[in-house]
Amino acid sequence: MNEDEQSVGDTAETVSEEKDTDEISAEDFATGSDAEEEPEKAPAVKKEKTHDIKEDKKAQKAAEREKAMKAAEKYLEQIKAKKRAERKAKREERLKKRSELPPLKERTYLDDFPLSFKTTILVLIGLVILFRIDNFIIEGNHALSEEKLLEITGLDYNDHVFQVLAVNRSSIKAHNPYIYDIDITFTLPSTVHITVQERQKIAYIKTPDGYFAVDAEGTVLEFSSQPSEDAHPLLCGLELDSVVLGEKIDLENNYQFQKMIIVLGAVLDADADSLDDGYSFFESVQEIRLVPSGYFFMTVTLPNGSTLLVKLSELEKVSDDMHWLMFVIQEGKLNDFPDGVLDMTDEDPIYGQYDY
Repeated sequence: MNEDEQSVGDTAETVSEEKDTDEISAEDFATGSDAEEEPEKAPAVKKEKTHDIKEDKKAQKAAEREKAMKAAEKYLEQIKAKKRAERKAKREERLKKRSELPPLKERTYLDDFPLSFKTTILVLIGLVILFRIDNFIIEGNHALSEEKLLEITGLDYNDHVFQVLAVNRSSIKAHNPYIYDIDITFTLPSTVHITVQERQKIAYIKTPDGYFAVDAEGTVLEFSSQPSEDAHPLLCGLELDSVVLGEKIDLENNYQFQKMIIVLGAVLDADADSLDDGYSFFESVQEIRLVPSGYFFMTVTLPNGSTLLVKLSELEKVSDDMHWLMFVIQEGKLNDFPDGVLDMTDEDPIYGQYDY
């Protein structure tokens, strides 16, 4: 960072030097007047205070975990709403096409039909036995292509329609992490409907073995040994004992992951409240890194192509910070800035250019 720092917006100021404060040692506290009068109560007081601190930390962790899950649920609900709208549009399109068809008696293939009613029924029964699949209607898929879903189900064109009955839905869900639920039905004479509910990929986790895609609940969806441009947001600095494809990482004891979900949730909220459809804050987040000191470093690509490294500390105000940052980006206040660092750990954000 150069010695000359630039202020972002009207609110940025230079960071004042921190003053050292005198610390009271445990020995001085123990030799005070209260300790002399009641020395036998000191251990009990200390134990009680320690107990209170632990309870406070436990309550704080529980509150932040709940906040993280709410942010993730909100994100998933947005995805589901989008998919419902798409399915509704497809359904309306099919109904429109169906309404434009002429009545049955006016359709050419029924004109002068030579068979009696009984013979017609027998013919239809025979046709049912011989019916083959010639059309698939697939809905709800996003991560999985239609070709991949057909491969997973084992169904294909020209298969007998009753082969649908042999598809094992439980096995499909067990062996395909992206599939949360799947429903397969057929409509005579030859159409198969496949409706799938997918888990939504929200980020990647970097480990010594490679890159794991996860949803908001920590379910591992896919693995790649090599990085790619699509592997973002990338979560770095997590301490994981093991990662298994199709299973959840240990969220109960992995407070670090919950913190990162809180940050991503704040980014998604800022994106949702934005009036600019041309820039996606979430898609521009390349990496979120947690360092041992407790600070977060979020790497963001700005509309002008430059890279901004954002330093964060307090999760209590991360939502306000992300909304402020989104506003600054939309207003173009960072358009003329080169690659740099934005320190948001103090009351006023401070920008500094990279010193390569």
